[in-house]
Amino acid sequence: MVRPLVRRTAATLASTLAIAFGIGTSLPAAHAAERTATLVGSLQNELGCSDDWQPTCDATALTLQPGSTTYSKTFQMPAGTYEYKVAIDKDWKESYGDGSENGKLVLAGDAEVTVSYDDTTHQIGLTPTKLAGAPDAADKALATDSLRSLATKERFYFLMADRFANGDASNDTGGITGSRLQNGFDPTDKGFYHGGDLKGVISKLDYIKGMGTTAIWLTPSFKNRPVQGTDANASAGYHGYWITDFTQIDPHLGTNAEMKQLIDAAHAKGMKVYFDIITNHTADVISSAQGKYDYVTKATSPYKDASGAAFDDATAAATGAFPALDAATSFPYTPVIADADKDLKVPSWLNDPTMYHNRGDSTYAGESSTYGDFSGLDDLFTERPEVVKGMTDIYSTWAASGIDGFRIDTVKHVDLDFWKQFSPAVLKAGQDAGKPDFFMFGEVYDGDPKVMSTYTTAGKLPATLDFGFQGTALAAVQGKATTVLRDFYANDDWYTDTDSNAYELPTFLGNHDMGRVGMMLDKAGHTGDALLQRTKLANSLMYLTRGNPITYYGDEQGFIGAGGDKDSRQDMFGSKVAQYQGESLIGGGTMGTGEHFSTTAPLYRHIADLSKLRQANPALADGAQIHRYASSAAGIYAFSRIDRATGTEYVVAVNTADKASTASFQTYSAKGTFKPLYGTSTQLRSGADQRVSVTVPALSVSVWKAGQAMAKRTAAPAVQFTSPSAGAAVGGTTRTQISASVPENTFAQVSFAWRPVGTSEWKPLGTDDNAPYRVFADTSSLPKGELVEYRAVVKDASGNVNATSTYAIAGTPAAATTGATGNVGPVTQPDAVSVPGTHNSEMGCADDWQPACDQAQLTLDAKDRIWKGTRTIPAGEYSYKAAINKAWDENYGAGGAAGGGNITYTSPGQVTYYYDHARHYVTSDAEGPIITAPGSFQTKLGCAADWSPDCMQPWLTDPDGDGTYTWSTAALPAGNYEFKVAEGLSWETNYGDGGAKGGNNITLSVPADGTVVTISHVASTHITTVTTSKAGSAPDLKTAKAIWVDRDTIAWPTASIPAGVDPATLTWRLHWSPSGTLTVDAESIVAADAKQAVLVRDPAGFDQTTLGAHPELREGYLALTVDRKTVKLAQEILTSQVAVAQYDDLGQLSDATGVQIPSVLDDLYGATAKKQAFGAIFDASRITFRVWAPTAQQVTLLTWPAGSADRDASLATRTTMKREASGSWSTATSKRLENVRYLYEVKVFAPTVQKVVTNLVTDPYSVALTLNSTRSVAVNLANPAWAPKQWTQTASPKLAQTVDSTIYELHVRDFSITDTTVPQADRGSYKAFADQGNGTKHLAALARAGLNTVHLLPTFDIATIQEDESKQSTPPCDPKSLPADSEEQQACITKIADADGYNWGYDPLHYLAPEGSYASSATTADGGNRVAEYRTMVGALHANGLRVVLDQVFNHMPAAGQDDKSVLDKVVPGYYQRLDGKGTVYTSTCCQNTATEHVMMNKLMVDGTVSWAKAYKVDGFRYDLMGHHSVQTMKDVRTALDALTLRKDGVDGKGIYLYGEGWNFGEVKDNALFTQATQGQLDGTGIGSFNDRLRDGVRGGGPFDEDPRKQGFGSGESTSPNGAPINADAAKGLAHDTDLVALGLAGNLKDFPLAASAGGTVLGSKVDYNGVGAGFASQPSENVNYVDAHDNETLWDSLTMKLPTDMTMAERVRMNTLSLSTTALAQSPSFWHAGADLLRSKSLDRNSYNSGDWFNTLDWTGADNGFGHGLPMKADNSAKYQYMQPLLANPALKPTQADVKTASAQAADLLTLRFSSKLFRLGSADLIKQKVSFPVQGTAAMQAGVLVEKIDDTVGADVDPALKGLVVVFNTTPQSVTQTVPGAQGYQLSSVQAKGSDPVVKAAAFDQASGSFTVPAHTVAVFVQNQGPRS
Repeated sequence: MVRPLVRRTAATLASTLAIAFGIGTSLPAAHAAERTATLVGSLQNELGCSDDWQPTCDATALTLQPGSTTYSKTFQMPAGTYEYKVAIDKDWKESYGDGSENGKLVLAGDAEVTVSYDDTTHQIGLTPTKLAGAPDAADKALATDSLRSLATKERFYFLMADRFANGDASNDTGGITGSRLQNGFDPTDKGFYHGGDLKGVISKLDYIKGMGTTAIWLTPSFKNRPVQGTDANASAGYHGYWITDFTQIDPHLGTNAEMKQLIDAAHAKGMKVYFDIITNHTADVISSAQGKYDYVTKATSPYKDASGAAFDDATAAATGAFPALDAATSFPYTPVIADADKDLKVPSWLNDPTMYHNRGDSTYAGESSTYGDFSGLDDLFTERPEVVKGMTDIYSTWAASGIDGFRIDTVKHVDLDFWKQFSPAVLKAGQDAGKPDFFMFGEVYDGDPKVMSTYTTAGKLPATLDFGFQGTALAAVQGKATTVLRDFYANDDWYTDTDSNAYELPTFLGNHDMGRVGMMLDKAGHTGDALLQRTKLANSLMYLTRGNPITYYGDEQGFIGAGGDKDSRQDMFGSKVAQYQGESLIGGGTMGTGEHFSTTAPLYRHIADLSKLRQANPALADGAQIHRYASSAAGIYAFSRIDRATGTEYVVAVNTADKASTASFQTYSAKGTFKPLYGTSTQLRSGADQRVSVTVPALSVSVWKAGQAMAKRTAAPAVQFTSPSAGAAVGGTTRTQISASVPENTFAQVSFAWRPVGTSEWKPLGTDDNAPYRVFADTSSLPKGELVEYRAVVKDASGNVNATSTYAIAGTPAAATTGATGNVGPVTQPDAVSVPGTHNSEMGCADDWQPACDQAQLTLDAKDRIWKGTRTIPAGEYSYKAAINKAWDENYGAGGAAGGGNITYTSPGQVTYYYDHARHYVTSDAEGPIITAPGSFQTKLGCAADWSPDCMQPWLTDPDGDGTYTWSTAALPAGNYEFKVAEGLSWETNYGDGGAKGGNNITLSVPADGTVVTISHVASTHITTVTTSKAGSAPDLKTAKAIWVDRDTIAWPTASIPAGVDPATLTWRLHWSPSGTLTVDAESIVAADAKQAVLVRDPAGFDQTTLGAHPELREGYLALTVDRKTVKLAQEILTSQVAVAQYDDLGQLSDATGVQIPSVLDDLYGATAKKQAFGAIFDASRITFRVWAPTAQQVTLLTWPAGSADRDASLATRTTMKREASGSWSTATSKRLENVRYLYEVKVFAPTVQKVVTNLVTDPYSVALTLNSTRSVAVNLANPAWAPKQWTQTASPKLAQTVDSTIYELHVRDFSITDTTVPQADRGSYKAFADQGNGTKHLAALARAGLNTVHLLPTFDIATIQEDESKQSTPPCDPKSLPADSEEQQACITKIADADGYNWGYDPLHYLAPEGSYASSATTADGGNRVAEYRTMVGALHANGLRVVLDQVFNHMPAAGQDDKSVLDKVVPGYYQRLDGKGTVYTSTCCQNTATEHVMMNKLMVDGTVSWAKAYKVDGFRYDLMGHHSVQTMKDVRTALDALTLRKDGVDGKGIYLYGEGWNFGEVKDNALFTQATQGQLDGTGIGSFNDRLRDGVRGGGPFDEDPRKQGFGSGESTSPNGAPINADAAKGLAHDTDLVALGLAGNLKDFPLAASAGGTVLGSKVDYNGVGAGFASQPSENVNYVDAHDNETLWDSLTMKLPTDMTMAERVRMNTLSLSTTALAQSPSFWHAGADLLRSKSLDRNSYNSGDWFNTLDWTGADNGFGHGLPMKADNSAKYQYMQPLLANPALKPTQADVKTASAQAADLLTLRFSSKLFRLGSADLIKQKVSFPVQGTAAMQAGVLVEKIDDTVGADVDPALKGLVVVFNTTPQSVTQTVPGAQGYQLSSVQAKGSDPVVKAAAFDQASGSFTVPAHTVAVFVQNQGPRS
């Protein structure tokens, strides 16, 4: 078979170890024992040294820790600031610090610090030794409750007074006469005043109160400029944001007194009143003298003081010394105020133009965001102290007026230092006025909590408007993944500090600027009842989650509106605006002309109900919000709310899907009840695992309340820091995450604090009451090098406290790592990428498949790091791969697989190729459109611009071809983004939300830096989904990383545990679904019928018994225990889809995978099932059909009449099969079903396609089949109809001993396909062996000479050969007419290679049935006929005295999964194949590896072998890649065969010889999975392994040498040099090769004492062979000697490559004979490839498995030995064409028929010699060690190229009574040699050779006088010493 990659794997590989040194003053020399490390620096004086910076000071010398490269010492250090390094060997020549700088250390107090230095990494560590320990009183003081100050329970109603209610028409014009352009009043224009006022609000307070409102928020009510703008651009200040007088109420709305009345009236009804205020701008009064308003930066034009000196305003503000300014000279634009407006503003200081920025209009980005005029309004110079004071005074006054709080406009556009001063002062003013809960919140128009929280932490504002909630809630209720809610709330911790947190944030769905929630949902396509339900859902979400909900006026009446700004400011009273009148309402109807204050409106009632629920259950307002569940699609979002005071838990479940949804999640109660509170009538009950399962109707919310308080606790849970890790660097310009984990599922609050090391007082950072527990501390001001300690104090619901500490050092934090794989990590690009393939010649290359061709090279596109290239390719079908760096060493094929299959495409004319080195994925636009996801994040990925479809970051690919295109990254910073999916790198075809063509943008939320984001797009539906996961996690049910080891244990890979995470903080669950519909949701594995069980980690790991059976589990796996209840369900579970999921300390899914089930199936069923018989089982009265399918849900037998043509399954007779306890399915039927066609219909979950399938599959135990194996046939092998007479009556030839085996390896088709002496119908068939053709005659002649065994290449049912000869393709050319060195022959054969009748056959489809293509006709290929013909072949060979060995290939199948050529995997998916750590089938054998270590695959191998032995009376078996089986498996085969007897079974099983390829490579290498059946590990079994040592010693080099001209013992090494550079050290090489040959002659025994060429004696196991011992056999039968086989070049081709080209043909023939003699005259079984005796050539083809009859020619007449048939198949040989072509072109190298006959005769003589004396076949290691020696080896008499073997029969038992012994002289040299052998007497040339066919050898002679042997050139001569009287 072909396995070039296998051989490469087996070859010895070299590796380079790179050592990276840190940055120091020099690189260290090799480490010596005396190396020292000394702490040096400015601290040495304090530590006992005489001075600082003294590398020789012993007081600061560090001590090397035993067994390591780490030095350390503990010092008592005084407070101070220090610099330091570590000096090596007390010298400055080598020293290390912090990179290229000195390290820095800052201690705020005296401290004990351990300094450590690693001499490998050169890293220096500083560890404070006295961190706080067990919790103490200080910790209890720190353990405060999560903050609930100021406002956390408000329910806001936000109204615009002008549009709400008109209580006084007299103020409609604000007391201003004139037109609307003077007074601003025009109720018909949506941009002017409409008449609403404060009195109107007062009149509707009951309406407002009826919704459950607790606070009214009024848009700005201060006096505004009535109108701004002119003509069509004119608009009024009805909204209140154009203030001119900050001290009085706008007269359009009322008076200050009326405002006081409103406040009092609201208070009387229990409602607060909030003002909307503005601090950064006034009305537009100032203009520019220059008449320009484009923003001018400070860099372009800095501010100047009154004297003209430039200054920085921020610096001046910080120092408190702000200079005087001059309006005429200080600003980029000269401010101008009209005379009429010079005193317009109040207070008067606002009329000073130097109090404004005067830089032009803001662009709302960068510097202009805080310095530019906001929409043209006069932007205040808020950096000026006067402005800070002025605004503070204004609003402190209002704060004292009875108002309850402020909403502050445009906070983001004011410098942060302003808020630091303004906020505390105004809050104090309100509190001093008797409002202890006076509250303010700011408008920060940004959804990023990192941005918004800056103003609540550093900016000292209590809260900001939660724009993040608005966007997230809207996305969620539209059916986006509910993970957007999870990820959004996870970022609440950004707000947590000591005076505020996220519970204070006001939340909203729409507003006066962006528009109404109804409008947004309406524009998204939701109408009618769906619009109402989704709007209700949005409000439910807002009212039941943390924060203070805001209802925007009119939303409760179902207002929709047309957009934002003016289009969202409808009138509640009867509107006169035509647009408003015609607008629709949610729930039906239109606005019309009437008022809208209905208290029965559906949304009004809904909000009122929510308010009532929230009021009655305060925990729903500000109880701790604990995340419970989120989905990666529309569905359940669940959370708990905790009432701290009562210990009561509420469960809230929101369903955003348009159908009922179910979810399971944890609570804090075990076996508790949860009573329905809202939206449901169903009571919940939690299990012992604290989990509940909820089902929530579509687009609704359900709320439950625990019927019991959380259980009392006696001790606090454990707590551990997760960030920073000990010794990590903190600081930089960003806030630092300080986080801790509480693994136990219990309510807890974690308080964080810090202190400088060396001090005692803790500084609180804040308290978090929900996981993830964390705060974000501002560490930017820490001095570099300061050691700090962090404390985390956990408090449980019972008040118990626990604590832990960590430490960090101020510095530059290390860059975050993703821990992820694939394209989410850094990628090092290669130097070149090309697309070699069948299109290369069309590109202009000299030939196809040329990776180095310039025209095939792609170019790296820097913008997206994708390699690209466009070529014009003529129409047609082509195939290609991607090659790296212009060579084949690294290449990628289909699906991005390394060395993968070719990629095919049909060219449309112009083709662009694309390759991504991150994923190794290569494709072209000819294979389908290139799909990208352009969006608002692309610049973050390196694209030049966002929304660029032609930038292939991100590029969605479909490597597995399932139609789902995906892309992943961990490079997106935290934030909210949008994108769409585009095809063809343009916008022409794009898809948005919901798969709509050209649809809305798709939202994407990234909760934290380093999050892995995956975008998936289904091509058939265009639906796009987004999932996020923690870095390092990759939930994927298509993989199978978990291993169900036995019924009680599951193994979980430690690689799936995120770096730095303690497994104790993780949990695991087993999930299963009978319907096979498990999917990875965001936080669980779900399906409609999903079930689950808890798995418990066993800290002790696996027991020794388990590890002994599964050595692969010794490293890299955790042991998870299956509970007893689940164990009882195991058999049921295994008929389902099964998965294991890992959950983090938050209960969130961190990884998930399918499960490998073979081991547990063996545990549950193996012992019983292995005793059963399978297939169609015949007894006296019935046929039992039995198949092992333990994971099947149902198996049905389908039968069709005997002899019938293939019919559809619907026409079959169906018989339901019964499941047995063994996992088998069976049915007993009448014997009348003999010879019926049949299939099994197996309903089973198939992991490769992730669904339950119904497979129609042939019987794995088929003994007969229809043509092309479409049906199994129920053939009774005992039926005499299938027993040919010759086969029945001819006994198997017997061997006296195994080592007598002389084996001829033959391919059935090769034997006769070109033999014209065989009847045409029989050629290439089994029957040809019974014909008296040339092949039969040649075999008979060889048998007479001594050949006794024919080894047949695979004859089981083969997957890759068309069995109908009429459908087999033939070459579309005449190969004979083409030149001997042409490429045309191989090109011609390649075209039909997969469709002709040829293949070696190493692709087993059915192991127990004969191959049908070797039947003599399509008719006889059917059923029992092919059985009979196969037996005919066996009988004929036996009749010729030849035993039959069958080639068995149990190490792999041609396919797995649902492939058409898959059998085993369709019956028990995932069982029969050997799987890697991800559940992918190993392919190290070339194909889909099988796992004979599994009980039933082992049984199939044993049963298959026994079946062939009994049913066909064969005599031996050769096992392909035997090293992939275990020794135990081979012993099981041997034991089963040994039990066969002639009397009982018709065959003597003990006489059957077993041998195979004992190669050690692949996933099983070095006994990784079991003790392999490899060379040297089969001691005592009598099972043989091929001897590659002898092969390479004789031929030279190895099969995979780049230069094939490396010579060996039998190919002229040193003695007949060919001049190739690879033979430069030929003399040394010959000596070693001679040793290998000698050892092989002696049976390759591991303990044979070999006289080595170099002198001395060495045991066989110590002779080197590529780094391992050459000798591996304990007995000669365990070694099979060969010099060629079907793999690699034939012996003749190898010699042709290696011998000097000027060597004569006669000499070449002799070298062929001499090479064969090394096996024929050796002590082990001798193995020849068919035709080796005939100088057979395959035209130098090294891998002819699919090269057709032409290259595999076997001409028994010798007329054509096959040489010169053209250059061999390109795929495996083109790399050596440069060596081959000149040889093939040389006619002198092709032997004549006479040459072949000469070779054949000489080979026959070798066989005769082998059997001329038993001394060549001693049979035991003891006899060999006694009798065999190499007397000249290693002595002065030794001659290069000459090997002398002596077999002395005078020692030990007399083996050959006729002889005293014999001497064999192998002379490989080109001249006759005379070789003296000490003590030699009485020898003469063997009579076989003296009378043989070779005249040359007859000249060989022994000289009695000198004791020397003379042997002609290139000759092997055997000299015998006849037996005389023995003393």
